[in-house]
Amino acid sequence: MEAMTSDRVEGGVQRIAMARPHAMNAIDLTMRHEFEAAMLAATADPDVRAIIVTGQGTHFSAGGDIPFLQSMNAAQFKEYHRDVLGLVRAIALCPKPTIASVRGACAGGGFGFALGCDYLLASQTAYFSAQFLRIGLVADMGTGYFLAHRLGGHKARKLLLDNRIVKAEEAATIGLCDELHADETLDGETLRLARRLAELPPRAVRQTKWLMRQAEGSFERFLDAEMTAGAECLGGEEFIEGTNAFFEKRAPRFG
Repeated sequence: MEAMTSDRVEGGVQRIAMARPHAMNAIDLTMRHEFEAAMLAATADPDVRAIIVTGQGTHFSAGGDIPFLQSMNAAQFKEYHRDVLGLVRAIALCPKPTIASVRGACAGGGFGFALGCDYLLASQTAYFSAQFLRIGLVADMGTGYFLAHRLGGHKARKLLLDNRIVKAEEAATIGLCDELHADETLDGETLRLARRLAELPPRAVRQTKWLMRQAEGSFERFLDAEMTAGAECLGGEEFIEGTNAFFEKRAPRFG
């Protein structure tokens, strides 16, 4: 794999890491396909009992590759969006316990990947950003769905409309992350939790996760709506202004 690593840490714990540290682990096509393949392989492996999702280097993920998004028209984006949601499903519907281990930037689609895990552990260097509106887009990668179930509908809506960065301590206070650790202890604490989860009865864990999904509303219906809303925004005047402003390091001026 070029953009991901996947290795057995110990026992039944698999660590899957985004491996583009030079680009803050921004999500490109290669990473998207390798990430899904790694998740599906770990899910299918009976010896894997818990999965850690993380990023190499000092950041979890900066989110989508904006120049790549700029290159697509609405129809191409809708096709890409449909394709990449396969990865979101591989994370969110994984029948095994999953833990996101986050340091540094956790933004955009990368934020959605972290939220799709069962646990989100963060270091004090972590910061979370769902600033999709800044570039004229709606939240993607299931981010809106996961936020609503983690924070409640009103707080999730407010976070998206506030269009701001949430630092680690606030994230822990509002329930955006489950545990907050010093950067030097994050990996050890993540592994400690993964070991504990790997010792649970796998069939009962699988059925527990399935059962709880029945109480959460239709994930598939939400993803269909996300694709429709995203295709409506991408390539439009607001997206063009938002991305130009991002690269020019200025405030966007929307109509």
